[in-house]
Amino acid sequence: MFEIKTFLEKHGYDHTDSYFFEHPRERYIGLDESSKLKEYFDHRDFTPEYIQMLVTIQYKEKVLMGIDKLNGLDLWEQTYLDAIKQYIENRDAESMYGIDPVTLKLTSLDNTLLQFLIIDDWEPRQVHTEAVLPEKEFLEALLTEAEHFWEVLLEYKVFEGKNKREDTPSDYPAQMIKEIKKLREKVKQLS
Repeated sequence: MFEIKTFLEKHGYDHTDSYFFEHPRERYIGLDESSKLKEYFDHRDFTPEYIQMLVTIQYKEKVLMGIDKLNGLDLWEQTYLDAIKQYIENRDAESMYGIDPVTLKLTSLDNTLLQFLIIDDWEPRQVHTEAVLPEKEFLEALLTEAEHFWEVLLEYKVFEGKNKREDTPSDYPAQMIKEIKKLREKVKQLS
């Protein structure tokens, strides 16, 4: 039912080039594009702690977050996983969408449905997406794609290279995958 994908913003693309407004997909590299990923991770500007990305979400043929929507910095770790943790604890969550003045909200409507909302923090408070979704299925789908993202970083050994901060452990992706597995167990226990 859900199709969730992660795209990495290409290094150094020209934000003012109208071509990218007309062809937004050209701004990104998908996690399934293995021929481009090695070059992306080896780029001199790549830093694994600060990855500009786009997460697309489709549910039952309806695009909730498309390739032409918001991207953000470290969305899996700092936005989606943070929101899932809050939601598990409180059945309600608010998390910054990357570093922009945009908020992701998850709100329980009952024990089976949640409201998914991404909205600007400032007036005119544009709603980027709003949907009522099956709670467990949505959270599981998010965790599956988050795990896939960290598995790709682990496979390409991006935290073992020269472009990371000294205090970041080289097994950071493995640590994140363990955390996702714990969250998955907690999602299964939601009632």
